[in-house]
Amino acid sequence: MKKIINKYILIVLAVSTFNSCSNDPDNAIYSVFDGVEYGAVLRTLDITSPTFDVVDLSSYFEVIIEEQDEDFGGLLSQVEVYINTDGASEALVTTIPASEFTTSSNGLPSTSIRITLQESLTALGLPSNGVACGDQMVIRLKVDLTDGRSFSAEDGSGSLQGSYFKSPYIYSANVVANLPSDNVYSGQYLLETVVRGDIFGATDYTDGIYTIEATGGASRVIRDVPTLPEFGYGPQDIALDFICGEIILSGPLGAGCAGGDLVSGPAEVNSTYNLATPDDSSFIVTYTSDINDGCGSKKQASFRLTKQ
Repeated sequence: MKKIINKYILIVLAVSTFNSCSNDPDNAIYSVFDGVEYGAVLRTLDITSPTFDVVDLSSYFEVIIEEQDEDFGGLLSQVEVYINTDGASEALVTTIPASEFTTSSNGLPSTSIRITLQESLTALGLPSNGVACGDQMVIRLKVDLTDGRSFSAEDGSGSLQGSYFKSPYIYSANVVANLPSDNVYSGQYLLETVVRGDIFGATDYTDGIYTIEATGGASRVIRDVPTLPEFGYGPQDIALDFICGEIILSGPLGAGCAGGDLVSGPAEVNSTYNLATPDDSSFIVTYTSDINDGCGSKKQASFRLTKQ
């Protein structure tokens, strides 16, 4: 099976070098491989860390790749890793020689490429605060072969970028702000209404003690909160996303009216938190009640959460 896959890869590598060839019928397919020049691909096996954390200079982007050429990896010399972002010029971060590659399950050279936020900023000549939450950084790979040829993003055809090959040579890494740990903004909390919604005079969320669970680096869920108790609706989960200093709420409220389902959503002005030193002891969450105006009762509302 491995030999079949490798032969198929070689065909695609060859075809990818003929993207600009003429469609003249005299160029029959059986003559394509006469003196053909093969290329090389860097296949993405896994992206194990897709983002940078703006408050942690040691945070990193990491991707596992596999190299394929006409000699099944025998021509690999090195892989160059470049970084870029808005307002800067692309810069070389590191070079990985073939000697640092191991052998994948396909019998091909494979390695893990990891670059930290600090390494990226240093390469770009930017200070430690040179990027902000919400920015995006672009990582580009270039494979150099022992015969002097090189291949990168400009050489990748559609067949190489998708499907089995997953060989774009280029990746986008968002700059985010993960919370320091799963213990922050999680645990038992007392929910108290500050500003009520106005859905036929009912309370959006029932005051009480609830569990907040961590569901991701910057995502939390308040579990089983009874909504619109005056109408007898059952408990719902309320999602809280801590994004670049803002707390964004979303979640269902009830069955809804003729105008659509009842849903809570982000506020016109969301609550904020300190990116560097978040205080989860007590905080207010602002949101828009009936955000779709399904019942004609769209309103800015809020509640306080106090850790128990």
